[in-house]
Amino acid sequence: MTPRHPSRRSMLAAGSALLGGSLLSGAQSIFAQTGDTLKIGSARAMTGLVASSFAPLYVSVKIAVEEINGAGGILGRKVEIIEVDDESSPAKEPAVIRKLIDEGAQALLGPVGSSHTIAAATTSTAAKMIHAGGGWAEELADGTKYPYHYQFTYNTGHQGEAIARHIVEKLKLKKVGILQENSGLGESGGAATVRSLKKRGLDPVAVEVYPPNATDLKVYLNKLRAAGTEAIVLWNSPVQGMLLTASGLQAMKWYPALLGGNSLFSNTVLENTDPEVLKNAYGTLIKTMTYSATEAPGARQVAYARRVVTFPESKFWEINAAISPFYDYLHLLKAVVESEKRFDTERIKKAFDATRNYPGMIGSISFTPENHCALTGDQMVMATLLSGKDPRSMGVFRERA
Repeated sequence: MTPRHPSRRSMLAAGSALLGGSLLSGAQSIFAQTGDTLKIGSARAMTGLVASSFAPLYVSVKIAVEEINGAGGILGRKVEIIEVDDESSPAKEPAVIRKLIDEGAQALLGPVGSSHTIAAATTSTAAKMIHAGGGWAEELADGTKYPYHYQFTYNTGHQGEAIARHIVEKLKLKKVGILQENSGLGESGGAATVRSLKKRGLDPVAVEVYPPNATDLKVYLNKLRAAGTEAIVLWNSPVQGMLLTASGLQAMKWYPALLGGNSLFSNTVLENTDPEVLKNAYGTLIKTMTYSATEAPGARQVAYARRVVTFPESKFWEINAAISPFYDYLHLLKAVVESEKRFDTERIKKAFDATRNYPGMIGSISFTPENHCALTGDQMVMATLLSGKDPRSMGVFRERA
């Protein structure tokens, strides 16, 4: 049965009462009080190294805005997205965020990438702007450090735990090597993996760090093989990391277990990689975007996936387009603002912090003032890469491992 969107107030009341109390003195408005539209600023890579890899995650913005505006906008005002190019550079993010604010942005989304989002969140926090970035680093869920930033996904802490558990309990392997991109995601994911392995009495046999602009990873893979690695944990942001890893393993005729995050799931990988490399490959994925022998994806998710794949930007990385954090962020922002019937930042922040069990596309979303990660670890599973070739996947879904 397809879940229905709850009413403005019943959704926010689920599990706990939302806010109340008086408006904090001096609180800033997240939306201008005049004008015909509500401007939401979008920081994104439109040029540079990661532009093509990260473009699919902005498809959800188009879908959400179309739905929201089709339903009357937010408090009767249409949503307008304004975009600024970060040129694929984390160093550009503070200037990008300031430019979006100067151009009238009243709330923020993006960029994609943990390093990029961390750089952006520092500036949006100082400006007290409600913000949802596209970063998976555990740090970005810290509501005390980034009180105005919200992470509408799982994070590397959840992923590291799931990956370590799968290696040790399911695959029964002990010699784990880590190959991580030199980025915020790589650092956070690598640290989470090490921490989760240590809980199980293991240390990685090797940790290799590669630059995001690398063109060949065989030197790093050879070091992992020399260390006796049985399972590689890959932490990469753009798809290039997975493509280079797969081509390196194929050239070396070495086929260890391969595990990582949702960045492994590009359909480009499926089309250009020896199945021998992928037969023992698994990635972390939001449970609502998976299926099993006895459980199909939800009707709501299937309908959404059918819309996602119609966008040219989704091609080859449809799965990341579908699990983008921005769809649920924009819909929850509408629900919160209309529940509060006003645009004050501090009231919106309190309402977000009090949200419990909101039925998002990605799962049941909850926040607390301290924890700004929308999901819990049990809403994420390990899925097989090769299931992307199964017609049941629709190019979007994957089978649970």
